[in-house]
Amino acid sequence: MSKLKKIIKKLGLEKPALYFYREINFFLDKYKWKKIKSLDHVCLELGSGAKKGTNGWITVDLHGADICHDLKKGIPLPDLSVNRIYSSHTFEHISYKNLILFINEIYRVLKPGCELSVCVPNAANYINAYYEKRFFLQKGKGYEPAFVNTGSFIDQVNYIAYMDGKHSYLFDEVNLINTIKTSPFTSVELRKFDPEIDLASRDHESIYAIAIK
Repeated sequence: MSKLKKIIKKLGLEKPALYFYREINFFLDKYKWKKIKSLDHVCLELGSGAKKGTNGWITVDLHGADICHDLKKGIPLPDLSVNRIYSSHTFEHISYKNLILFINEIYRVLKPGCELSVCVPNAANYINAYYEKRFFLQKGKGYEPAFVNTGSFIDQVNYIAYMDGKHSYLFDEVNLINTIKTSPFTSVELRKFDPEIDLASRDHESIYAIAIK
């Protein structure tokens, strides 16, 4: 750890420093958005986490992505300017009302005939396991801080529903399709796991959908 990081930690300034770092990145990445506007073919991964895009994908998230941006502020691109949008395990972190706004924003920037591809956790897996008195996800194979252990099968429902305060919306196959259909896509349907974009490690718990504008 550098001397500066040690000083920041000692003074309890980690959160203010992170906020300042993010704001600087947000400011600098405004110029990256301008560059994207000049591209003929644009593929965005929204809510990517801290990773860089490959194979033509541009990642977008709060920090560590190609573009650091708060998606609550929308997508700062013109109408009909994006060819493909992918989002994995992001929709469940957004409340229903805000998710509808987010999907509408995605629809706005997509070009006609282009696609939104989505992956979310299937809450039905956990709920079915509760009724069948078995555990779907074993301890140590998920997000550790969110595990609840009261000795009840309802613990796993609390896990997927709240995720230690990080989840805001549950999905099954039907409501994933119908939630996306709140925007006027020409077609919305379930799809299979795609090894080119989806994480194999999360396939066992995921639902996939594709929407065409």
